[in-house]
Amino acid sequence: MAKKGRLSREELLQKQELAKLIYITEDVTQKELSERAGVTEKTVSKWIEDEGWAKLKRNIPLTRDELLASWYDELAELKEHIKNKPVGQKFADFKEAQLRRSLLKDIATLEHDSGIPEVISVMTGFVKFIRRNDLDSAKEVSHLADAFIKSKIRG
Repeated sequence: MAKKGRLSREELLQKQELAKLIYITEDVTQKELSERAGVTEKTVSKWIEDEGWAKLKRNIPLTRDELLASWYDELAELKEHIKNKPVGQKFADFKEAQLRRSLLKDIATLEHDSGIPEVISVMTGFVKFIRRNDLDSAKEVSHLADAFIKSKIRG
């Protein structure tokens, strides 16, 4: 059992995951990140350094839509390759069938799965929209958005 005033390991991991998702998907200061995650700036700084979040953020250049478009392009190219085979051989061999199945599965998963990064992106856009008109309301909505995101992380 955690000591009074201290977070349990599970609570700390949840806060770390939330902070990581916010860091990767938004342009925030460490101070804002620490406030939203409910930890100190020192803790956030340690996570960024120890876990290599800056490198991870640089290595996620594709949005969901870009990734889907790329997979659809691959699928179309595979289909064209099979179509251009000689008469009587216009079918997928084992490797092509495996690739097609894998692409279709990945596409279906990404199309139907609204992941946490997308939730964060939408909520962030919504808070920014409100912030332009009413800063006090934006602060309140920001707390509700963070609570919603945390509930999604917990499952």
